[in-house]
Amino acid sequence: MPLVAQRLRIRLSPDGGKSFPDGKHSRPLSAHRPRQPSAPSTIALYTDESEGRVLAADFDVSAALGQGLSHEDAVALVAWEAAQLVELVERCGGRAVTVRSPSGGRHVWVRWQRLMPRRELARLTRALAVRFTTLDIKPMCRSGQIRPPGALHKTVAGEITGYMLLTVPVEEAEQILRRPCGHSVWARLHQELTAELAALDGSPASQSAGNDAAVTASMPGASGRTCPRCDQDVDVPLDDDGHPWLPRHGGPRPLSPGMEALARHGDWERLGVRSASEARLGLLNSMAAAGLRHGDVVARMRSGEWAGVERLLESRLVSHRARRLRWDWWKAVVDTAMHRHARSCNTSPINPSTTPLPKTLASASLPENVGCSTGADRSGLLYKVDSFITVAGQHNVNVWGLATPTPEEADERVLDCWQEILRWRTCVWVAERDPERVARWGRAAPAIRLLLRGMIVAARMSGSATPAFGVRSLSELVGLDYTTIARHLRFLRQEDDPLIVLEEAGRGKEADRYRLVVPAVYRSQARWIRWRGGHIDILHPAFHELGAVAALVFETLSSWETGSSEVARAALLSRSATVEALRLLASYGLAVRESGGWVRGGRPLKDVAVELGADAELADRRRLYREHRRIWHELIDSWEQPSSRTARPVDATYGQDAPWPSAPADYGQEGAYDDVGATERPERVMPRPLRDGRAWPETIPGRRAAPMEQLELFPALAS
Repeated sequence: MPLVAQRLRIRLSPDGGKSFPDGKHSRPLSAHRPRQPSAPSTIALYTDESEGRVLAADFDVSAALGQGLSHEDAVALVAWEAAQLVELVERCGGRAVTVRSPSGGRHVWVRWQRLMPRRELARLTRALAVRFTTLDIKPMCRSGQIRPPGALHKTVAGEITGYMLLTVPVEEAEQILRRPCGHSVWARLHQELTAELAALDGSPASQSAGNDAAVTASMPGASGRTCPRCDQDVDVPLDDDGHPWLPRHGGPRPLSPGMEALARHGDWERLGVRSASEARLGLLNSMAAAGLRHGDVVARMRSGEWAGVERLLESRLVSHRARRLRWDWWKAVVDTAMHRHARSCNTSPINPSTTPLPKTLASASLPENVGCSTGADRSGLLYKVDSFITVAGQHNVNVWGLATPTPEEADERVLDCWQEILRWRTCVWVAERDPERVARWGRAAPAIRLLLRGMIVAARMSGSATPAFGVRSLSELVGLDYTTIARHLRFLRQEDDPLIVLEEAGRGKEADRYRLVVPAVYRSQARWIRWRGGHIDILHPAFHELGAVAALVFETLSSWETGSSEVARAALLSRSATVEALRLLASYGLAVRESGGWVRGGRPLKDVAVELGADAELADRRRLYREHRRIWHELIDSWEQPSSRTARPVDATYGQDAPWPSAPADYGQEGAYDDVGATERPERVMPRPLRDGRAWPETIPGRRAAPMEQLELFPALAS
């Protein structure tokens, strides 16, 4: 139980399993030897910071009964969908544990290596609910509570209805949970659910089952063509290997019996087609429409299950067959996507205001004869593969003749500046939730968080991951004093694993140039966590006076009613500071307390800034900074002007004919200055050491040293 419980607390049901309230019905849970309570109980799926390490899929029989099925058919459907989810996780490289309920329901547990945000887990659960109709999203999206394995199910009239039993031995379940799934399983699972995620994030038209054309059109395109009827670009996504594919609601479906026989045996003469190439294209079109990927086809060919596909390729050389299969697969996927779009472009046009799917798939440039759209939105490119050199005959290239790098290589080589900024923003999001780093920031954490947001804005304004903004420019963005900005920047770049590195020190009129780097501790998370997009604006002048804590709290508020505790968790602040900031915002009309919680107020920030005098203070600060820059620029310009100082007169005693020793003389020997022509010997003095360790004489050869006054404080040194 401690392997899946995210809090060491357990809730007991006072009414036999109907409800599980918190408070006095909550009990502590031992981490080493937990005891099973004598009443139905639930555990928490999320921590106090709204993060979780497990995905608990609750397949409910009541959802199947709502579809008009009998109880036996409903139980069978629940068992089949739970088995399909386990198979899906195993196909992605992970493992899951199944728990059977006495009512016929199933719980599928998937444990992850790292804590995941609640929003990400809830979004993944909703995508799974699109594919599996009996999946209940309440435990992962609302209550955050679920019955653990081995718990009592219910008690009716004092009798126990049963227990939550594992379908595998306890030892095997413990070994599965002790080997959690990594980021590769997370990424592959999201790729398998591409169509379902598009239905969640896309337009209402894309949420209807079977409307694959709308789903495909709302996804970031890597290949495709332009529809001649509506002049709309029909984009096709890429899989992890760089091959196009068409995701389908519910996952891949089996082929028809005729196409399955053709893939197995390759006997195209019985179909009555004119050539093997025609049969091959028809078979690949069927596979693409079924939601299969290029890797699935290749794997079944190598296993011998679809040996007939190799016969249809009509080539003896393996390299020729692989190249022909890649090209024909691309053609089949694009033709299928165009056919789906043509069926719906006149009857149900795509809404131009459709929110596209987050840019998480790879994108590439196609040959000119393909007709691929190349927009100016560079945020849709994850891998800048068009920067690679096309090599003829290279085996590790895709159908477009371009090498497809791995995500590890992409982190260091092929991300452009906009993608680096998005990735660094994700690292800032992770760093704000790192307790060790935030503890090092101390009480300056709110101001540092605003400064990091200002660095993101500076990077976007300069269009580079190495912005060169001075402390005064950042002060106008963040609202802090320029001396405070300089102190925080010095602290950030001196951390052990810093978020920023001083790339180039400022010289002249140029400011310090910083590089936005990904710390080593966050590198793996930045590779597989979804990039944090959205709009980041400069801090409004009103919050220059209200403070950093009020700005972070106001950033969290929305039109949804949210309690103060939830606002504190979302803003990553203490509850006392959050309550004080909410009261401050409410006093100026920026926050309103409703019956269900706090919402953002309707008063404009401009009016608040005028009331606080923040606009006048910002104008005075800008005038002061302009005066600072003017003084500094005049000083720099004076350095570039020729010097007006007159030459110092040369003493006549030191003419060009004055002799000078060719080698250092030994001051301690007699006759050391005889070859110089001096009339009198200089006094013996102690040499003064130079920086490089040598000694410099206190007198010039040939001249008498000036008499030195003896300090009365140390009379013993005179002798």
